[in-house]
Amino acid sequence: MATAVKPWLDQAGQFPIAHIGGIPHFNQSVLLDAPRTGVLHTTEGGWAGSLSVFKQHFAPHFMLGFNADAHKVQIAQLVQVGTIGAALKAHNNQAIVQIEMIGFSKETPWLPDDETIDALASLMAVCADEYGIPLEHPWPDGDFGKAGNNPHRSSGKYGNIAGWYGHGDCPNPDTHWDPGNLKWSVILDKAKQMTVGTPGSQSAGPVAMALEQSAAGSKKKKK
Repeated sequence: MATAVKPWLDQAGQFPIAHIGGIPHFNQSVLLDAPRTGVLHTTEGGWAGSLSVFKQHFAPHFMLGFNADAHKVQIAQLVQVGTIGAALKAHNNQAIVQIEMIGFSKETPWLPDDETIDALASLMAVCADEYGIPLEHPWPDGDFGKAGNNPHRSSGKYGNIAGWYGHGDCPNPDTHWDPGNLKWSVILDKAKQMTVGTPGSQSAGPVAMALEQSAAGSKKKKK
């Protein structure tokens, strides 16, 4: 497993990634030899209000979704990757990437709006290529981590099985249940269509991009 990672991302598909400074965060490193894990949260509030909270504490690596002031869906990076995001009460050092998505959790099956799906899938695809987070969720759609103690928290999967988890899937002392009954398969399938390399492979990221460019150059020479 790599001993260093790219700290800042600039682009995810069609979405530029804004860098927002002045965000307090811990300087502790994530465990880079741990199974590559991402955690998805929902903000349970709008862009401006959520950002004001993250400027004080609990900041994830990325925030994305509809920004009412800008009248569009955006992606912002708040904390450099490789350093822990603090959107969990514990076990932050086992998640290489944490994302807060603008939205509200639901117990019924749900998806965000189409453009937010595109932004989230694009960011997850980049995280697969760049950081090796597999585009998998350890449970099927409809089986979600509920509030308080639940079987997901005690399953032992978090920290041992790579992939994407919701806040409700993470071990105690966490009790939050976001993003609820999200249709993970729709988002992850879309992300798989966007990846440059094989999700989770060691050759993903810049190496895969270089190989793709080399292959494209070879095709042009043959014409």
